[in-house]
Amino acid sequence: MNIVVCIKQVPDTDDIKWTKENNLDRSNMLSKLNEQDEWALDYAKKFKDKFKDVKITALSMGPMQALETLNYALAKGADRAILLSDKLFSGSDTFATAKILASAISKYIGDFDIILTGQMASDGDTAQTPVSLAQMLDIPDITNVVEIHNADKNGAIVSQKLDNVINMFEVSSPCLIAVKNECKEKYKPKIGDYIKAQDSKIEIISAENLDLAREDIGIIGSPTMVYKAFRPELNKNTEEIKEDYVQKIIDFMVKVNE
Repeated sequence: MNIVVCIKQVPDTDDIKWTKENNLDRSNMLSKLNEQDEWALDYAKKFKDKFKDVKITALSMGPMQALETLNYALAKGADRAILLSDKLFSGSDTFATAKILASAISKYIGDFDIILTGQMASDGDTAQTPVSLAQMLDIPDITNVVEIHNADKNGAIVSQKLDNVINMFEVSSPCLIAVKNECKEKYKPKIGDYIKAQDSKIEIISAENLDLAREDIGIIGSPTMVYKAFRPELNKNTEEIKEDYVQKIIDFMVKVNE
Protein backbone atom coordinates (compact mmCIF):
# COMPACT_ATOMS: atom_id res chain seq x y z
CA MET A 1 0.00 0.00 0.00
CA ASN A 2 1.37 3.40 -1.02
CA ILE A 3 0.46 6.32 1.23
CA VAL A 4 1.23 9.95 0.43
CA VAL A 5 1.21 12.34 3.38
CA CYS A 6 1.05 16.03 2.51
CA ILE A 7 2.66 18.10 5.23
CA LYS A 8 3.30 21.80 5.73
CA GLN A 9 5.75 23.83 7.76
CA VAL A 10 3.92 26.63 9.57
CA PRO A 11 5.06 29.63 11.67
CA ASP A 12 5.81 28.93 15.32
CA THR A 13 5.85 32.49 16.61
CA ASP A 14 3.59 35.40 17.54
CA ASP A 15 5.89 37.81 15.71
CA ILE A 16 4.03 37.58 12.41
CA LYS A 17 5.18 39.82 9.55
CA TRP A 18 3.45 40.40 6.23
CA THR A 19 4.64 41.03 2.68
CA LYS A 20 3.32 43.89 0.56
CA GLU A 21 1.00 41.35 -1.12
CA ASN A 22 -0.54 40.57 2.31
CA ASN A 23 1.06 37.13 2.46
CA LEU A 24 2.98 35.78 5.44
CA ASP A 25 6.64 36.76 5.38
CA ARG A 26 8.27 33.46 6.29
CA SER A 27 11.88 34.67 6.15
CA ASN A 28 13.71 34.31 9.47
CA MET A 29 10.54 32.92 11.05
CA LEU A 30 10.60 30.04 13.52
CA SER A 31 8.63 27.14 12.09
CA LYS A 32 7.22 23.75 12.97
CA LEU A 33 5.26 20.92 11.39
CA ASN A 34 1.55 21.72 11.18
CA GLU A 35 -0.07 19.80 14.03
CA GLN A 36 -2.88 18.19 12.02
CA ASP A 37 -0.38 17.07 9.36
CA GLU A 38 1.56 15.30 12.09
CA TRP A 39 -1.62 13.44 13.00
CA ALA A 40 -1.81 12.33 9.36
CA LEU A 41 1.78 11.06 9.62
CA ASP A 42 0.88 9.10 12.73
CA TYR A 43 -2.04 7.44 10.94
CA ALA A 44 0.29 6.46 8.10
CA LYS A 45 2.80 5.04 10.60
CA LYS A 46 0.01 3.12 12.30
CA PHE A 47 -0.81 1.25 9.09
CA LYS A 48 2.85 0.81 8.22
CA ASP A 49 3.30 -1.00 11.53
CA LYS A 50 0.20 -3.10 10.84
CA PHE A 51 1.02 -4.12 7.26
CA LYS A 52 4.46 -5.07 5.93
CA ASP A 53 4.02 -3.66 2.42
CA VAL A 54 3.25 -0.02 3.29
CA LYS A 55 5.39 2.72 1.79
CA ILE A 56 5.01 6.31 3.01
CA THR A 57 5.95 9.34 0.93
CA ALA A 58 6.04 12.69 2.72
CA LEU A 59 5.38 15.61 0.36
CA SER A 60 5.75 19.28 1.22
CA MET A 61 5.88 22.62 -0.58
CA GLY A 62 7.87 25.50 0.86
CA PRO A 63 11.27 27.16 1.21
CA MET A 64 14.45 25.18 1.80
CA GLN A 65 14.00 25.48 5.56
CA ALA A 66 11.13 22.99 5.17
CA LEU A 67 13.82 20.30 4.81
CA GLU A 68 13.84 20.21 8.60
CA THR A 69 10.16 19.25 8.65
CA LEU A 70 10.72 16.54 6.05
CA ASN A 71 13.65 15.14 8.04
CA TYR A 72 11.27 14.90 10.97
CA ALA A 73 8.74 13.10 8.75
CA LEU A 74 11.44 10.58 7.80
CA ALA A 75 12.16 10.05 11.49
CA LYS A 76 8.41 9.52 12.03
CA GLY A 77 8.42 6.62 9.57
CA ALA A 78 8.28 8.06 6.05
CA ASP A 79 10.27 6.07 3.47
CA ARG A 80 10.58 8.90 0.96
CA ALA A 81 10.51 12.68 1.23
CA ILE A 82 9.92 15.25 -1.51
CA LEU A 83 10.22 19.03 -1.20
CA LEU A 84 8.64 21.29 -3.80
CA SER A 85 10.68 24.45 -3.53
CA ASP A 86 10.96 27.39 -5.89
CA LYS A 87 10.68 31.16 -5.63
CA LEU A 88 8.01 30.92 -8.31
CA PHE A 89 5.80 29.03 -5.82
CA SER A 90 5.85 31.97 -3.41
CA GLY A 91 2.46 33.52 -2.69
CA SER A 92 0.50 30.51 -3.97
CA ASP A 93 -3.00 30.37 -2.51
CA THR A 94 -4.79 27.10 -1.76
CA PHE A 95 -5.88 26.68 -5.40
CA ALA A 96 -2.37 27.15 -6.83
CA THR A 97 -0.88 25.02 -4.05
CA ALA A 98 -3.24 22.17 -4.89
CA LYS A 99 -2.23 22.43 -8.55
CA ILE A 100 1.44 22.18 -7.64
CA LEU A 101 0.89 19.22 -5.31
CA ALA A 102 -1.30 17.42 -7.87
CA SER A 103 1.29 17.89 -10.60
CA ALA A 104 4.08 16.56 -8.38
CA ILE A 105 2.05 13.55 -7.24
CA SER A 106 1.09 12.65 -10.81
CA LYS A 107 4.60 13.01 -12.20
CA TYR A 108 6.88 11.87 -9.39
CA ILE A 109 4.78 9.51 -7.27
CA GLY A 110 2.34 8.00 -9.74
CA ASP A 111 0.29 5.15 -8.32
CA PHE A 112 -0.86 5.64 -4.75
CA ASP A 113 -3.63 4.21 -2.62
CA ILE A 114 -4.30 6.93 -0.05
CA ILE A 115 -3.37 10.57 0.39
CA LEU A 116 -3.45 11.70 4.01
CA THR A 117 -3.54 15.35 5.04
CA GLY A 118 -4.46 17.44 8.03
CA GLN A 119 -7.88 19.04 7.84
CA MET A 120 -6.32 22.51 7.80
CA ALA A 121 -3.11 24.41 8.48
CA SER A 122 -2.73 26.67 11.49
CA ASP A 123 -1.49 29.56 9.34
CA GLY A 124 -4.58 29.61 7.12
CA ASP A 125 -7.49 27.61 8.60
CA THR A 126 -9.20 27.43 5.19
CA ALA A 127 -9.37 23.61 4.81
CA GLN A 128 -9.46 24.18 1.02
CA THR A 129 -6.24 22.52 -0.14
CA PRO A 130 -7.22 18.87 0.58
CA VAL A 131 -10.53 19.01 -1.33
CA SER A 132 -8.97 20.99 -4.19
CA LEU A 133 -6.16 18.44 -4.46
CA ALA A 134 -8.63 15.56 -4.58
CA GLN A 135 -10.66 17.22 -7.34
CA MET A 136 -7.56 17.89 -9.43
CA LEU A 137 -6.52 14.25 -9.09
CA ASP A 138 -10.13 13.14 -9.74
CA ILE A 139 -10.31 10.97 -6.63
CA PRO A 140 -12.90 10.79 -3.82
CA ASP A 141 -12.15 12.62 -0.58
CA ILE A 142 -13.48 12.55 2.97
CA THR A 143 -12.78 15.50 5.24
CA ASN A 144 -13.25 16.16 8.97
CA VAL A 145 -12.16 12.61 9.74
CA VAL A 146 -11.84 11.87 13.44
CA GLU A 147 -10.84 8.21 13.15
CA ILE A 148 -9.43 5.93 10.46
CA HIS A 149 -10.58 2.48 11.51
CA ASN A 150 -8.89 0.53 8.74
CA ALA A 151 -6.98 1.17 5.54
CA ASP A 152 -5.51 -1.09 2.87
CA LYS A 153 -4.97 -1.18 -0.90
CA ASN A 154 -8.71 -1.43 -1.46
CA GLY A 155 -9.65 1.67 0.52
CA ALA A 156 -10.48 2.78 4.03
CA ILE A 157 -13.20 2.87 6.66
CA VAL A 158 -13.38 6.19 8.51
CA SER A 159 -15.50 8.20 10.90
CA GLN A 160 -16.32 11.79 10.04
CA LYS A 161 -17.64 14.35 12.50
CA LEU A 162 -19.85 17.20 11.27
CA ASP A 163 -22.02 19.34 13.56
CA ASN A 164 -21.68 16.87 16.45
CA VAL A 165 -22.88 14.02 14.21
CA ILE A 166 -20.59 11.05 13.53
CA ASN A 167 -20.86 9.57 10.03
CA MET A 168 -19.09 6.38 9.04
CA PHE A 169 -17.89 5.94 5.47
CA GLU A 170 -16.20 3.29 3.39
CA VAL A 171 -14.18 4.79 0.55
CA SER A 172 -12.36 2.97 -2.23
CA SER A 173 -8.80 3.76 -3.25
CA PRO A 174 -7.23 5.85 -4.56
CA CYS A 175 -8.67 8.44 -2.20
CA LEU A 176 -7.82 11.41 0.00
CA ILE A 177 -8.52 11.56 3.73
CA ALA A 178 -8.20 14.78 5.74
CA VAL A 179 -7.95 14.20 9.49
CA LYS A 180 -9.04 16.63 12.21
CA ASN A 181 -8.36 14.49 15.31
CA GLU A 182 -5.01 13.16 16.45
CA CYS A 183 -4.19 9.50 15.99
CA LYS A 184 -4.45 7.51 19.21
CA GLU A 185 -1.23 5.71 18.30
CA LYS A 186 1.15 8.67 18.27
CA TYR A 187 4.75 7.90 17.38
CA LYS A 188 7.62 9.78 18.97
CA PRO A 189 10.87 9.31 17.00
CA LYS A 190 13.82 7.76 18.79
CA ILE A 191 17.49 8.64 18.41
CA GLY A 192 17.94 5.83 15.91
CA ASP A 193 15.08 7.22 13.82
CA TYR A 194 16.76 10.63 13.60
CA ILE A 195 20.10 9.06 12.67
CA LYS A 196 18.43 7.05 9.92
CA ALA A 197 16.62 10.16 8.67
CA GLN A 198 19.92 12.04 8.35
CA ASP A 199 21.15 9.38 5.96
CA SER A 200 18.06 9.64 3.76
CA LYS A 201 18.09 11.85 0.68
CA ILE A 202 15.28 14.36 0.26
CA GLU A 203 14.25 14.98 -3.34
CA ILE A 204 13.95 18.65 -4.26
CA ILE A 205 11.69 19.56 -7.18
CA SER A 206 11.51 23.03 -8.71
CA ALA A 207 8.89 24.67 -10.90
CA GLU A 208 10.68 23.79 -14.13
CA ASN A 209 10.34 20.09 -13.30
CA LEU A 210 6.55 20.23 -13.15
CA ASP A 211 4.10 20.25 -16.04
CA LEU A 212 2.65 23.63 -15.10
CA ALA A 213 2.67 27.00 -16.82
CA ARG A 214 4.11 30.05 -15.08
CA GLU A 215 0.64 31.60 -14.89
CA ASP A 216 -0.65 28.57 -12.94
CA ILE A 217 1.56 29.05 -9.87
CA GLY A 218 2.58 31.65 -7.33
CA ILE A 219 0.78 34.94 -6.93
CA ILE A 220 0.05 35.06 -10.68
CA GLY A 221 -1.81 31.75 -10.55
CA SER A 222 -3.69 32.53 -7.33
CA PRO A 223 -7.26 33.83 -7.73
CA THR A 224 -7.48 34.58 -4.00
CA MET A 225 -6.68 38.15 -3.03
CA VAL A 226 -6.08 38.97 0.64
CA TYR A 227 -7.74 42.35 1.07
CA LYS A 228 -6.68 42.91 4.64
CA ALA A 229 -4.84 41.04 7.37
CA PHE A 230 -4.52 42.20 10.95
CA ARG A 231 -3.86 41.01 14.47
CA PRO A 232 -7.13 40.93 16.49
CA GLU A 233 -7.28 43.31 19.43
CA LEU A 234 -8.46 42.03 22.79
CA ASN A 235 -10.21 44.74 24.77
CA LYS A 236 -11.17 43.88 28.32
CA ASN A 237 -13.10 46.05 30.75
CA THR A 238 -11.80 45.11 34.17
CA GLU A 239 -12.54 46.34 37.67
CA GLU A 240 -10.37 45.65 40.68
CA ILE A 241 -12.37 44.60 43.73
CA LYS A 242 -10.66 45.30 47.01
CA GLU A 243 -13.50 44.74 49.49
CA ASP A 244 -17.02 43.26 49.75
CA TYR A 245 -16.03 40.70 47.13
CA VAL A 246 -19.02 38.38 47.42
CA GLN A 247 -21.67 41.10 47.40
CA LYS A 248 -20.15 42.88 44.40
CA ILE A 249 -19.95 39.65 42.45
CA ILE A 250 -23.59 38.88 43.27
CA ASP A 251 -24.67 42.40 42.28
CA PHE A 252 -22.77 42.04 38.99
CA MET A 253 -24.37 38.68 38.16
CA VAL A 254 -27.85 40.02 38.95
CA LYS A 255 -27.23 43.02 36.69
CA VAL A 256 -25.98 40.87 33.82
CA ASN A 257 -29.04 38.62 33.99
CA GLU A 258 -31.60 41.41 34.17
